[in-house]
Amino acid sequence: MAEQRVIRIRYTSGNGATTNRDVEPVLFASTNGQWYLIGWCQMRDAMRWFTVSRIEQATVTKAACTGHTIHEVGEPPTNARPVHGHGE
Repeated sequence: MAEQRVIRIRYTSGNGATTNRDVEPVLFASTNGQWYLIGWCQMRDAMRWFTVSRIEQATVTKAACTGHTIHEVGEPPTNARPVHGHGE
């Protein structure tokens, strides 16, 4: 992240699909006891929250990031938001 380089990750989604993705890392965040790498996914052309425990491999590429910022991060995905019970 400090070098602002694209990282190539091998990522397995919640439904078990494994893909290789080039991601421009923006930040790490922890919510609801889970760590996430938040970055611009070049495959999806959108900001994505990657569950760190599902990243099987990560390598730094020579490609420079294009300048996405924390202002583009948005809200955590539904499965990362705290669940509140009745009366909370």
